[in-house]
Amino acid sequence: MQSARKAKQAGLESSGLELRQPIRNRADIAAIEAMGLEAAVPVATTHALLERSARLYGDRPAIRYLPRGRLDDITVQLSFGQLLEQVNRAANAFRRLGVEREDAVALLMPTCPETLIALFGAQAAGRVCPINYMLSAEHIAELIDHAGATVLVAIGPDPDFPVWDKLADIRTRSKRLRHVVTVDAPVAPECLDFATLLEGESPSLSFPLDLGRDDIAACYHTGGTTGLPKLVQHSHGNEVHVSWFAGMAYDIGPQDVVLNGFPLFHVAGAFVLAGAAIAAGSCTLVPSRLGMRNKDFVRDYWRIVERFRVTLLSGGPTFVSTLMTRPQDGCDLSQVKALFGGGSPVPVELANGFEARFGIPIRAIYGMTEASGMISLVPRHAERRPGSSGLPLPFCEVGVFAPGPDGRPEASRRLPPGEVGMLALRGANISPGYTNPALIEEARLPGGWLVTGDTGRVDPDAQIYVMGRSKDVIIRGGHNIDPLVIEEALLHHPDIELCAAVGQPDPYSGELPVAFVKMKPDRLFDPDAILTAARPHIPEPAAIPKALYVLEEIPLTTTGKVFKPRLRELATEYALARQIADLLPPDAGMELSCAEEMGQRRVTIAIHDAVHAPAIAAHMARFAITYRLVIA
Repeated sequence: MQSARKAKQAGLESSGLELRQPIRNRADIAAIEAMGLEAAVPVATTHALLERSARLYGDRPAIRYLPRGRLDDITVQLSFGQLLEQVNRAANAFRRLGVEREDAVALLMPTCPETLIALFGAQAAGRVCPINYMLSAEHIAELIDHAGATVLVAIGPDPDFPVWDKLADIRTRSKRLRHVVTVDAPVAPECLDFATLLEGESPSLSFPLDLGRDDIAACYHTGGTTGLPKLVQHSHGNEVHVSWFAGMAYDIGPQDVVLNGFPLFHVAGAFVLAGAAIAAGSCTLVPSRLGMRNKDFVRDYWRIVERFRVTLLSGGPTFVSTLMTRPQDGCDLSQVKALFGGGSPVPVELANGFEARFGIPIRAIYGMTEASGMISLVPRHAERRPGSSGLPLPFCEVGVFAPGPDGRPEASRRLPPGEVGMLALRGANISPGYTNPALIEEARLPGGWLVTGDTGRVDPDAQIYVMGRSKDVIIRGGHNIDPLVIEEALLHHPDIELCAAVGQPDPYSGELPVAFVKMKPDRLFDPDAILTAARPHIPEPAAIPKALYVLEEIPLTTTGKVFKPRLRELATEYALARQIADLLPPDAGMELSCAEEMGQRRVTIAIHDAVHAPAIAAHMARFAITYRLVIA
């Protein structure tokens, strides 16, 4: 008996199962950190993570896929063992196509099993560069070249995904691309079929895998301008780190089902959810290629959760707002452990309402691409505090620094707990940098700190409070206004489904706060009534919106975040068009548009008569806005 117990314990230790205990509080994090990184995380690469899960959970379901996102779908299923075999086949195929350690495989793919197979296969053969398929062909080709991608995996013709018609243009523009591999596509010149490639490969790796924690696994696009895209590099250690510890804070295991409707070109879908499920041995349920944008899936949401016994939900504030409009229809949700919300903070009123209605706790995640998707979170077993983004992951340090004269944090002026400043990070989940060295220097502080661009504080008990993105802060006459306080106040109103506050140019104050709202179905927009109701909940008079604008739809990113650059563009257009029209005769004629790039608004003004140019120039001189005057 003693020898049997020793053998069992030895097997437990070799698998790392004894390390995967729930993270509940700060003490658990401290205990993990006391072990040291290599002891706490027993695998160093994403392929090793898959190998471990295939060894421990081989026949258990790793992925269940709903092709149409409907309740009555017949699911496509892959076990952990099958997933590893398919990933190995993909890695072998990419190597056969010439992908080496320093090369990348670009992905233009929706959320489906083939995407995960290609993603992890590319990371074994070389690197992966998942790309947002909504971008233009020109932009995609530029990202392919900057990432060093020689192979592109792309989805075939699909009305929901504008990829197929771009491929010829992408091939023409790219200087590095050598092969295009397609999924669910007709036979096409110079294109290879993904399924056929995999069928011809071994289910075991055909090449030695010489990888470590510090080797680059991926490049993720996170902005930048034409000619200077911002591609974040991830090491294998970065991605394993988030995958390993996220699941421990969720407290999930082999009996759990994680609903993942995020795009896999985004770190939330790839590692905060899919990677965490793989590390924990949990099943990932993928609700069609469209994910959370699938109307049938949203319609059947609670019945799908019930049918597939989903235990972990996810979604940002916009999706949580949508769920509040969906009837529960008597569905049994008792197995659901939590909804983890990321992207932007779920407003307190919305979180309280969701928890009261469905009995499902909401827990916050704070992350960014440069942190492999996760900086901190509120563990499932911890108490949700209003405004808190929880505790940092193990081996991740969050510092708060005072801003210098140039607006950047000063490394020599680290602030004590409780004081508000600019947040910076360092640790095992933090990217080694960007593909462009100039961007690395710009984002770093001495001491290895990465500047987040966020403002906030860290309390004495290590709770992180993100006050807003520094570029989202509304500056009225030199006074900083957090848009979140406006948004939370407006969401008290029962007729508002979604809202967002931004700064609108003003010749006197620089900026004034305004807000865009989306009304709930069949509710009337009454701006006076809304402001009257919101005013008591806004902590200072300067933050009361000077205008409300109603939109049928608030613009969102593909991951469900409010796309504030577009709202700032609209706010600028509304204000300047009104102000300049007041300077001109009624019949003068004028067109105005605004485009925001890298946080800078650029305005184009077209007029018919040059005689009005001096008046317009004098007015625009009152703003810190770049503009171009066109005589049409």
